[in-house]
Amino acid sequence: MVRTRLGLFAALLVYSVVMRLLPYMLSHFGMTIDPETTIYPWNFSPLLAMCLFGGACFVQKRWAFAIPLGAYLIGDLGIWALTGRFDWAFYPSQPLVYGSIAMIAVLGFLLRKRRTVGWIAGTGLLAATLFFLITNFGVWAFGATYPKDITGLLACYTAGIPFFQRSLASMLVFSGVLFAPVMLTRPAPATAEQAIATK
Repeated sequence: MVRTRLGLFAALLVYSVVMRLLPYMLSHFGMTIDPETTIYPWNFSPLLAMCLFGGACFVQKRWAFAIPLGAYLIGDLGIWALTGRFDWAFYPSQPLVYGSIAMIAVLGFLLRKRRTVGWIAGTGLLAATLFFLITNFGVWAFGATYPKDITGLLACYTAGIPFFQRSLASMLVFSGVLFAPVMLTRPAPATAEQAIATK
């Protein structure tokens, strides 16, 4: 059972990195995936749900930060390697992205003794919303696309709504995938943590 859960977590981790890199991989074959014109599941990633799950369930809390941040860093390095564009991989608002990922792991700590459907759903909604608000604020504040006024900020948030919708959907799907086995087995809290921990 433990190996099955760790295998699932590892598979989702690989999936999250591949989904970030796939558009850049396909561009080498002449296939351009534009966020505005191409159907692609942008932001439909298990990474945010994995942050929440790690904070809630890993015995050693440091892994709740190290694993998702490491996966995101691998994705950024992959973007740099595939495009040769350092500025695409490491951009001015990036600290806000990494900080938001770490923040979601902290929110996961709230679920350590409250792993119920209501708490998981509410915390997942809060996590996805905060990630949207913080990272889009970074795009507005540090990017050159939007004017630095309230109109520009609102335009930035409006443009990000489709990505936010997919983040919410992915949080719902992947939180269910990750948390359901823990909730269905209903072991004592300490045993549950040991069963899914990365040691």
